[in-house]
Amino acid sequence: MSAKKRKREAGAEPGEGTTPSEKPASDPSKKRKREVDVELVKVYNDLADEQENVRLAAAHTLLTKIYKPGITSDEQTKTILTRLFRGLCSSRKSARLGFSIALTELLSQLASTEHALHNVSVSTIIEILETQSTPETGTSGQDERDHYFGRIFGAEAILKSDLLFREGNESHFNHLLELLCSLALKKPWIRQEFGWVLYNCITDEHNKLSKKLAVDTVENLITNKLIRTPEGVAIWIAVTRRFPKAKLPTSAWKSGDPLARKDISTLSDILKDARAHQGSQNSELSAQGSARWSANLHFAWDVVLAEVFGTAPAPTEKGINIKKSPFEGEKITFDVFWNTAVNESLFAESSSTERRAWGFGVWRKVFETAPRGVLLHTFTPQATRRLADALKGSERLLRKSAERVTQSIQIRLTDPAPWPEAGTVAASYMRALLQSVSYGDFDQITKSKTLQNLIDVLSPRVLCHVKLTLGKFVTEISRQEDGKATLSLQKSAVAIQWKIISARLRHWEQAQWSSSDNIEKDDWTLVTEIFESWLREVCIAPNTKNIRQRPDLQLILQPQARHFAKERLELGFELALKLGSLGFQILNCVLAHIHELEELGVDMAASFADDVQDIVQTAWQKLSTTAQKSTKTSTIRQSLSASRTSQAQIPLLSFSEALSLLYCLLLFQIYSGETEAVQLLQEVIEYHGQWETAKPNGRLPKDKGEPADAMMEILLSFASRPSKLLRRITIQLFEAFAANVTGDGLDALCQVLEIKENLLGQQQMFQAEDVDIVGDEAFDTDSNVDELDSDVEVESSPASDDSDKDAESEEETDSEDEDEELAKFDAALAAALGTRSLNQDDAAAPSDTPDTSSDEDMDDDQMMELDIKLAEVFRARNEQQSKNKKKDAKDAKENIVNFKNRVLDLIESYFRHQQQNPLTIDLLLPLLKLARTTQTKQLADRSRNMVQQFCSRCKGPNAPDLRGGPQTQHAIDVLRSLHEEAGLESSNAHANMASLSSILIVKALVKADQANIRTVIDVYASTRMNQLTNKKCRIQPGFFTDWNNWCQTAREKLAS
Repeated sequence: MSAKKRKREAGAEPGEGTTPSEKPASDPSKKRKREVDVELVKVYNDLADEQENVRLAAAHTLLTKIYKPGITSDEQTKTILTRLFRGLCSSRKSARLGFSIALTELLSQLASTEHALHNVSVSTIIEILETQSTPETGTSGQDERDHYFGRIFGAEAILKSDLLFREGNESHFNHLLELLCSLALKKPWIRQEFGWVLYNCITDEHNKLSKKLAVDTVENLITNKLIRTPEGVAIWIAVTRRFPKAKLPTSAWKSGDPLARKDISTLSDILKDARAHQGSQNSELSAQGSARWSANLHFAWDVVLAEVFGTAPAPTEKGINIKKSPFEGEKITFDVFWNTAVNESLFAESSSTERRAWGFGVWRKVFETAPRGVLLHTFTPQATRRLADALKGSERLLRKSAERVTQSIQIRLTDPAPWPEAGTVAASYMRALLQSVSYGDFDQITKSKTLQNLIDVLSPRVLCHVKLTLGKFVTEISRQEDGKATLSLQKSAVAIQWKIISARLRHWEQAQWSSSDNIEKDDWTLVTEIFESWLREVCIAPNTKNIRQRPDLQLILQPQARHFAKERLELGFELALKLGSLGFQILNCVLAHIHELEELGVDMAASFADDVQDIVQTAWQKLSTTAQKSTKTSTIRQSLSASRTSQAQIPLLSFSEALSLLYCLLLFQIYSGETEAVQLLQEVIEYHGQWETAKPNGRLPKDKGEPADAMMEILLSFASRPSKLLRRITIQLFEAFAANVTGDGLDALCQVLEIKENLLGQQQMFQAEDVDIVGDEAFDTDSNVDELDSDVEVESSPASDDSDKDAESEEETDSEDEDEELAKFDAALAAALGTRSLNQDDAAAPSDTPDTSSDEDMDDDQMMELDIKLAEVFRARNEQQSKNKKKDAKDAKENIVNFKNRVLDLIESYFRHQQQNPLTIDLLLPLLKLARTTQTKQLADRSRNMVQQFCSRCKGPNAPDLRGGPQTQHAIDVLRSLHEEAGLESSNAHANMASLSSILIVKALVKADQANIRTVIDVYASTRMNQLTNKKCRIQPGFFTDWNNWCQTAREKLAS
């Protein structure tokens, strides 16, 4: 029909130009039909729209404007139903969602209207569903799937409308049920959707499903051999929930209940979706599996788990008293279900990747929905082994599934609701993970952060329980397993304790706590007890008998694990000291545990002679006194900073805290077997006495130098050793003592920067102290130390020897290497000469007389051949010696470079915290020389950056303060030396560094007295004259450009 004709007919009104009797009777109906068709097109299009609000609006329009009960004819109703059922078979956009909503509401209206069902019967509706959802012959696979899914959606709409639950419609219900069952048998891949529709129908409390229809459903499933499927189990359970008095056929299950203990194997096969074996004798009682696998867990697992948990609601029939099922006492418990249906089935050795992924899905669902009491049963050895294998494996599906499991466990264990058993569950989880990797480091083996992420979020109370449980577990296993397994477990336990320590210390750092008073008791106790347990392993003699009556003090670690604990102890101290004053409190509290053990009569690994014992006891007394002063200082500092909203940085240690920290460090070294620390401890006590003497009048004895300068030698001895703990402590001690350090103390730092980075420099650096460098460590061997060391005895045991084994093993290795090289050389020389090496028996045996000698004179050819062989032997020896020399030179350079970097750490700290100290000027020239002379680019770059950053901070009033004539004259002398250094041949970077340093000193001189500008001008003029008249002066032009720019800037201030 053309547009003009439609417009003309649409504009014609009844009675216009004709009488009603003359108007054709069919015209109004045709016009109304055409109007409905146009609106229907838009409604049907909108029902398939991807926007939910559009679909709902279209369904509302259909049911309010197009379909009107009592007005819409039966044919039109059938047409609408046909169109809606057909729309369910479309895969276009969101057609099934929109059409199912409209169809459900339309059928509900039909069910509520009695006369409508007389004209459009239930059988007619089911017939329309069957007709429209049957694919045509020869259609494509996708079109066939769309039609069958449309049948499922259509059946769901019919069931939701309550059309089939009216009296007398039971046959229609069975007809629809048979239609669905035949589809499930024909197309197993649609079974889950089929089962889901029936399950929802039975569990919907708002429909009028009768007990008879529910029983008919189960019987129909049995008839079609669909009861032994996941869908059948779910439907059976749903029926028993809603109708506990219903008498279901007992032939479906051996014990009359799918959840009976005797049927657990069958239930396991059903949930695994296993297909029945061909030729099985009991095929009627075997599982009927699906033809496809889905990554999503079958909904039947939710139903079964809810029953096993015992948390599912128990709907009851009104007016009926429910009696307990005769099978209730025989139902499976969760532990039995997990072990059979998951552990031995989905996690079996022969299970496929897909089945294991289902297992992880069940595990995740358990931790998301299960009561807390059953969670422990999931940590079976086989399940945790599969978890570890999946995390470290390359299969992406399993790895992602396993990661989701660990995340679910972590979330459940951090539930904020009160949960006293959380510690037990967490400890059992960690224990199972350790067992799954043969007591190794789980995170390292699986290349994940499973344990670390869990520990980071657990509360201190839970972690305390974990610590205690792991300690008991380690003790128990140490008595049962072999040495290798025990060692692996002990190291893993120490690693977990280290993770706990690092997690809590990071939390304290983020909270910016400065005192133990801010920390919860459980949190503080957790950290200190772990530290103390490590300390006992390091410091207590292994064979001591004094602690047998104290199980909490028993040593359980093997020597290698004990050495590992010592490493973690030092790392823990280093991490704690990042917290500043709070870190010192931790260290002091932990080290005090040694003194407590001594008072209890516990034998230490290191025993002392009387004179050394006196030194150690004096140190304990000094530590106690200074620690009390430190506590008062920390309390005052905390009260002053309490009103601050945030803390920009952790404050420096006070003098008393630094002195206490030094005592703690030296006592720890002595008790852990480093006996050379005794001499250092004696020196610290002496310096401490000098400070105490000078305190009343502020004057030191004339024959004694500044104790802070003497402390520099101790700090440099720490800095020369490659230890993170010593590096951290050295910096913190230097920052505390820096205000008292004089130019002599800083000169000791600068002397290190002048050492050559080679073997000669290494010898020069340690020549004064007579130090023998062994590997990467330097040990003091002064005569005084030897004298003290002779009075210190470290018990000969594997535990106490660990601290010295590194140095001794390095020395022994070098000696063995030399002996091996000599032996090889002797063998090669003997082979060239045609003899054999001389041994002790040969040396003791009498020599042959010349008369009996069997040697014969060699001719010229033999002599030439022997010369060639000897030349090859000596050439090989020279090459080996050359390699050794290169290695020694490389090691020496690394030692010197590392030492210089540690010194630069101290200088950088001095620049940062003593910015206005006039002594900072003395550090500029050594840094400038280092940048020019060093062969290591990293050192040159770092020294330049330090000077550049320091100069950028010293702007305006922030320049160093020069007080009095001597300091001013000294600054002028340094300025002249800087200009001489700038005149030496070097790089542009060095010249820029010299210019910055020179301008900085000029700023300091002008800040002290503007009259100093005349002297500064004379120095620059002298340098300019030297540039013009001396060919050896290589000063860069930019040096004077920077000077001119500064003059232009300072002119306004100086001319005012």
